Amino acid sequence: MKKQEIQKEWKKLISESTQNKPNIEGVYPPSIVRNREILLLAQLELGKIEVGKNIKFHTEMYKIIMNHYFSTKECLGI
Repeated sequence: MKKQEIQKEWKKLISESTQNKPNIEGVYPPSIVRNREILLLAQLELGKIEVGKNIKFHTEMYKIIMNHYFSTKECLGI
């Protein structure tokens, strides 16, 4: 990933984790908690890409994680 792509992905992750919060008071259901954990995992992978750790592997892992996140999100209707 190029630096511009990484910055774009960071913006997407920040938007998903801060602005796209479910409107639920109290404890989140397990499905939403799982999706929030997936976002944290994606942040870890993107951080590893940014510092140059095994870029090819972590880029592929990041793409798999984000595909899973968005497919799960659609299934839940979030």
